[in-house]
Amino acid sequence: MKFLVMSDNHGRWQKVQDIINALKEQVDFIFHCGDSEFPSDDPIWEDVDSVVSGNMDYDPQYRKIQTLETPAGKVLVLHGHRHGVNHSNTQVLDLAQEMGAQFAFHGHTHRLYAEYKNNVLLLNPGSLNHSRGPIKEKTFAIITLESDAILVDFYDDLLNKIPRLSQSFNR
Repeated sequence: MKFLVMSDNHGRWQKVQDIINALKEQVDFIFHCGDSEFPSDDPIWEDVDSVVSGNMDYDPQYRKIQTLETPAGKVLVLHGHRHGVNHSNTQVLDLAQEMGAQFAFHGHTHRLYAEYKNNVLLLNPGSLNHSRGPIKEKTFAIITLESDAILVDFYDDLLNKIPRLSQSFNR
């Protein structure tokens, strides 16, 4: 099973559409962690399984937090600005555990990371608009779930895999 996770594109509609069109047949679920700056009824969301509001999304129809059951487990999706992600992922982990989620995806910081902690995969896919921190590429993530491993690959906004950022976690 594969998950595509993106966030923080800040209005780059064509970029999001290009990624969805290129990869929707290769992944099982698509998640967007907010700050799209699109209307909640934009047709772009037809192929996206879960999308939440970010601090730059003002459409009240967006959900602030969403969970989705998948065959691989429950996924928690949020933006993170209400959960202290600028300082740590502790609040996100606590919420994931409280909700029984095996995966917790967020954005907001524009800094990608993947961490497997207490049987929860915590992930920020980075930003499709402007990266902050040591990784300069504009990024999104694809998670491949195997029976005994979780593989996380980050891609730049031109759909090129960035091998130096790949990570693997034992399940």
